[in-house]
Amino acid sequence: MNAPLSPGPARGSFAVSALFDDPAHVDDALARLTRAGVPRDLVHVVVSPTAARRFYPNRARSLGRETMRFAGIGGLIGLIVGAVVSLVFIARPGFAEPGLGAITQLLGPNLATVTGALVGAFLGLFIRRRAEPRFVRAAEAPDAIVVVVTARTREEQRALSGLLTASGGKEPRHEA
Repeated sequence: MNAPLSPGPARGSFAVSALFDDPAHVDDALARLTRAGVPRDLVHVVVSPTAARRFYPNRARSLGRETMRFAGIGGLIGLIVGAVVSLVFIARPGFAEPGLGAITQLLGPNLATVTGALVGAFLGLFIRRRAEPRFVRAAEAPDAIVVVVTARTREEQRALSGLLTASGGKEPRHEA
């Protein structure tokens, strides 16, 4: 496989995964994929909590929570609501206080943005990130390391399957 695989985000939802029983084989697979031109952001090493303790003690990370995503959404909603409320408040008939308008314009959107971000972050603390469906194989094989590679075409998928198998990967699975 001399020609590099096409880089960039995958437009399709093609993927290939293989099971590994040794971190050295995973390192070999990553090296082969890199030499073949597969961008690192299209390759995922997925392990179950059991396999993480066995193969990667103190190195594997969990999916985490949705805190930052929800904080961003809450901040954006707060900014929009604060700006609208400020504009409505200022456009109201009878609003003649010159100093109050500046305070409303400054504090309205700012406080609403910060409040929205804080509320969003608080809600995000209680929501765990969901794993992508192609990572479910890690739960099916709790004692193995799963390497998942995203491909854009069926041809790439077949070529990637060969690379994973050549590196010691077992039971390659093509997912659409």
